[in-house]
Amino acid sequence: MYKFKRLFVYIRVLFVMVAAEVVSLFVRRKPAYEKLWIVSERGVDARDNSYHFFKYLRREHPEINAVYIITEDSPDRDKVASLGTLVKYGSFRHYLCYILAQVKVSTHIDGYSPDILFFHKFGRFFPDKSKKIFLQHGIIKDDLAFCHADQTDIDMFVCSAVPEYEFIDQTFGYPKGVLQLTGLCRYDNLKKTEQPTRKLLFMPTWRSELRTGSRHAFLESDYFKTYNALLNSEKLAELLRAYDYELVFYPHYEIQRFLDCFQCCDPRVKIADFKNNDVQELLINSDVLITDYSSVFFDYAYMRKPAVYYQFDEEAFHANHYPKGYFDQAKDGFGDVVETQDALIDSLRHILDNDLKPDDLYLDRMNSFFKFNDTENCKRVYEAICRML
Repeated sequence: MYKFKRLFVYIRVLFVMVAAEVVSLFVRRKPAYEKLWIVSERGVDARDNSYHFFKYLRREHPEINAVYIITEDSPDRDKVASLGTLVKYGSFRHYLCYILAQVKVSTHIDGYSPDILFFHKFGRFFPDKSKKIFLQHGIIKDDLAFCHADQTDIDMFVCSAVPEYEFIDQTFGYPKGVLQLTGLCRYDNLKKTEQPTRKLLFMPTWRSELRTGSRHAFLESDYFKTYNALLNSEKLAELLRAYDYELVFYPHYEIQRFLDCFQCCDPRVKIADFKNNDVQELLINSDVLITDYSSVFFDYAYMRKPAVYYQFDEEAFHANHYPKGYFDQAKDGFGDVVETQDALIDSLRHILDNDLKPDDLYLDRMNSFFKFNDTENCKRVYEAICRML
């Protein structure tokens, strides 16, 4: 059924794209489309690297003809509307902007397009002289096949750390000059709070086999059973009471549709949804991160804050989701790697007893991993784009 629905979407996108190609011949000289930069994330949000880059453009380079692509019902629409011109995601004008843009910027490959899946598959069949910028959604640590050069059509690929840059350079097959070591734009806004927030943040990533599955399949998955058991663990509840902490549970965007499956008995355990919570604010306003394989732990390490990796299914994850790349959490990570609930509680207790300070081993790894640790990431990205132009 999913494939059947996608076929109809593809037909519609193709029809509108052809019509927009014709109309673009008559509007390309209008000021609204001259030297146009389009910026987007997934089309539904403005809280990641593209949002911070757009904010930088409007503040530091208002002479750039830039627009932000976003849906009308996005919870982030108002905050980005105050910065500059918006274009409705999927509208006919979006198609025109896509065709006529000089520069296309997104946190996701083809995220600036009217339909990511369609243009990822068929975009190369349409003539396109624009410069396509992949800001990234996070720091890459695994071998992401869909990001390889033979699967994409991008002109600039942002990296943030030397090990990441070297791995992608050796593995993904991009020609010289495409990879740019600039740092992630959203890191310009990362800051460590001066006082403890008394919050633990639990942010597991998604699993590819659950993405298009049914609710029943999700409820029967080890992913749900393991993480729901943690949220309702008496040992976790005892830890939170003893240290006067809350735990905020915010799973990956692809899991948010199943958020109501999770139930918590303890009032100190909060479930956070996508609509009402900003990931970066959650990261800043928490003291300890619990994750599994999500690259969000790099953001935490950028702030030199402690993290724990709760990995109950490592072998299955790398077999079914992403093959392991250059980064091994056990050897290179910034916190303990645990497989059981009891080990996780012990690790959290150690961090809380240690006044929220990462162990020296993990702090040394944090200090040596990043190429930059400043607030100039947006500037470096902008200058790299200008050099390309």
